[in-house]
Amino acid sequence: MKFYSIEWIKEILKEYKEETSFFIEDKEVVFSPDHFKYALLHLFRKNLLSLEELSKITNLPSEEINSKRSDFAFMYLVDLLRKEFAFWLKDFILGRELSLEEYKFLAQEFHFLEEQLRKQIQIPLLDRLKKLILDIEEAIEEQKKVEEKTKRNFKKLTLFFSAVEAIQRSKSERLVNRAKDLYTKLFTPQDLTNFNQLPDKNEVLLNLKKNLSELK
Repeated sequence: MKFYSIEWIKEILKEYKEETSFFIEDKEVVFSPDHFKYALLHLFRKNLLSLEELSKITNLPSEEINSKRSDFAFMYLVDLLRKEFAFWLKDFILGRELSLEEYKFLAQEFHFLEEQLRKQIQIPLLDRLKKLILDIEEAIEEQKKVEEKTKRNFKKLTLFFSAVEAIQRSKSERLVNRAKDLYTKLFTPQDLTNFNQLPDKNEVLLNLKKNLSELK
């Protein structure tokens, strides 16, 4: 089972270890690779990993893990990494052509991310989806051709948020339902029924933890 977030973590962790100097937003990062890895694990929900699991993955003692949670410089690094990841994932969702099955797993993975991080990703993408809905509805009403780029981005965001809402309903449900209604006028309606059956959440979680435990 492939996790896009872990692929990103592997890539940035590898880069951090290989670079003589490493900068994020013009700020040089000077933590040890183990501390940097621990900061990356903050992409996920707070209670996703136990203290023992965190210690094994990061090679850091429990006391060190606990102390870093109140270290201003370390938590600032955590915030920077979350911003970097949010920027990357938004681009990934809009830039990649995924299968319906891949959207299912991406949505499950998304729900294991830290709550504030999810909002950093959701809010701008939902704003984008709302604008696309308005543009497409206006084009249909005026009997104009919908631009291919508009259709592609609308399709990607509707499929992603349909999968996310299928896992857990949110305040965004009305907007997503509006998008789904519009989707049936442009694409294959059966696509949306595909999200009625989702991967087992516990199985996804076990695989996610397994992949995290294998980080080098």
